[in-house]
Amino acid sequence: MGNWIALTILSLVAMIVFRRKRPLEEKLEPPSNFTMFFHPIQGEGDLFIGGILVIYFSSRMFLALSQTIRSLVF
Repeated sequence: MGNWIALTILSLVAMIVFRRKRPLEEKLEPPSNFTMFFHPIQGEGDLFIGGILVIYFSSRMFLALSQTIRSLVF
């Protein structure tokens, strides 16, 4: 379970660090919707990919936690 906690925290920190390193863009014309959603540099793809990783790692952590509690109680 410690692995999942560490992976969740590390992915959150990586998302924050990557977001802060992005240069400020001064474009007048926004990119297409596909680029905006999935591209990590020109759009919000870093938040999409990072969010999926955080959800996966935290769900595995809660699964391990519930299995540990279940083995102790029952």
